[in-house]
Amino acid sequence: MSPVNLQLTLPGYRFIQWESNSLMRISLEELDTPRSCPYCAGSSLRSKGRYQRRARHLECLGHKSEVIIRCRRFYCLPCQRTFVERLPGLLPGRHSTEPLRQALYERHHHGIPASTLARAEEVGQATVSRIYTQFTERKAKERLSLDCPPVLGIDEHTLHKGMRFATTFCDLKQHRIFDISPGRSEAELASYLQTLRGRDKVKVICIDLSNTYRAMIRRWFPNAAIVADRFHAVRLAGMHLMRVARQLCPELGWNRSWLGILRMRSDRLDPQQRERLHKLFERHPPLKAVHEMKERICALLCLKHLSKQACRQRIPHLLHAIQTLQHSGLEAALTLAKSLSEWIHEIVRMWRFTRNNGITEGFHRKMKLIQRRAYGFRSFNNYRLRVIAQCG
Repeated sequence: MSPVNLQLTLPGYRFIQWESNSLMRISLEELDTPRSCPYCAGSSLRSKGRYQRRARHLECLGHKSEVIIRCRRFYCLPCQRTFVERLPGLLPGRHSTEPLRQALYERHHHGIPASTLARAEEVGQATVSRIYTQFTERKAKERLSLDCPPVLGIDEHTLHKGMRFATTFCDLKQHRIFDISPGRSEAELASYLQTLRGRDKVKVICIDLSNTYRAMIRRWFPNAAIVADRFHAVRLAGMHLMRVARQLCPELGWNRSWLGILRMRSDRLDPQQRERLHKLFERHPPLKAVHEMKERICALLCLKHLSKQACRQRIPHLLHAIQTLQHSGLEAALTLAKSLSEWIHEIVRMWRFTRNNGITEGFHRKMKLIQRRAYGFRSFNNYRLRVIAQCG
């Protein structure tokens, strides 16, 4: 390994000599010597002799390399304590340099199994796993000093039987997971929310139609505007209106063919499906009114990129649809009208906000793959580290 390559990969040392065989050995010496004691900051130091430290380093031209660093011990006269000099790129007690450990972490992170890396680098499989854990812990500790992102998506996902749910905090602007915490109620999340920095700087939070999360956000994120998730709002409207359709037409039951046509948007139907829908309306006339109401409500819920003036013009249409549901007298329609009335402010904000929790749901899919790959996690901390490493 040339001095130039060594300074690029492991700066802070003086190149002395090297010898090459099956294993390349490079002798080094630190450029800067300590000038003060790390315990008392005293400057009266005395050398107590030299020793050598050996550590694995990055490969050079296909050959494994080892650095031999000449070090010294020092004795502090004021506090009468002995210490060794700190080496750049090599932590105390480690037998491999930080550039090599970083390379192993990145290769394992990009999908190379620990067993394959262990055979290639001639180290133990537990060593590769330990290095990966140490680097992911460093990345997770950065969350303690970071402020909350201004645009958050909050949603829950399921875990194993012993710990049923965990709450995901997703940065919707940067498309990455900010953090996860066990539980989904305010009592379970209170200790975590107290440690979050910059909660008053969060501007927008996107959630599904959950009263628990809404009450929690109003308390812990006082300046955040709550926005309803578009997918959950449309699904809620479709689910209740399909119940109304089955109540008006018991023959509909759970016929997937008919229900599929009723659920599908009119602009996405092909000519054959339109013909089947027309025959269904001729056979059951009340379904036509339910389908028209479904189209009206879903068209309102799917609006986005609207200005304030455009939102004010659409609000009477939404209120009229809610009143129509209330006057129907049907149980499912009344339930839908009540939900839309309670969440009308969050739904109106949804018209201006373009992002939704689809980003969070996509990360939930990736989290399920992480769980399956590991055959489950007994420790939530280990699961959190994996999620932050691969999704953060």
